[in-house]
Amino acid sequence: MNRIMKLEIQEKTFKKKGFSILNDFDLEVEPGERLSIIGESGVGKTSLLNIIGLLDTQYQGSYTLFDSSVKDLSRNKLAEWRNQKIGFVLQESALIHSLTIEDNIKLPLMYANIEKDLTAQDHFKQIINKIGIESILKKKPLECSGGQRSRAVFARAVMMNPQIILSDEPTASLDLENKEKIINLLFDMNKEFNTTVITVTHDLDLANRHERIITLEGNE
Repeated sequence: MNRIMKLEIQEKTFKKKGFSILNDFDLEVEPGERLSIIGESGVGKTSLLNIIGLLDTQYQGSYTLFDSSVKDLSRNKLAEWRNQKIGFVLQESALIHSLTIEDNIKLPLMYANIEKDLTAQDHFKQIINKIGIESILKKKPLECSGGQRSRAVFARAVMMNPQIILSDEPTASLDLENKEKIINLLFDMNKEFNTTVITVTHDLDLANRHERIITLEGNE
């Protein structure tokens, strides 16, 4: 089976803060793998997701994704892959306050010019029904609870049926019922579409429901 990614980080340096993280970190991931990342605060879990998701290219090392060297990709290609091939459920993925929840969720479809495609519209309805946010679609983000916003961010992340879903504490603000909805949808996509799932979490129950766990440790 071909690797979907091979990442070799020598270090990620924060010059102004005078320290580095992810020293001599290597990661290979197969298509369709479910991988969780755990570790104490400050060891680089979110930074690692940002690198995997092409949001951060400022590190020493090499990264091959979808059989291409990331350093050889143009800004336009990186943006295209972030929209179409990688779904982000990140803590900093803020919704746009001036848009309705529905429009926020449909942003990836709009960027890809497929918002009017019937298949895309059906997929939108299926996702919304599965995670139960039909009632807030016409509301603005600030009119919704934290849990509702978290579910909207998740819905946006899976709109394009991405090959990789990156989640940073995806269930942190959810009650047990909605936590299960999100986890079930995440793993259903993994089974149905062979979607690769990479999740950062402090929730050991969620971590253990993945196939592989990586524990990040601070530099000595």
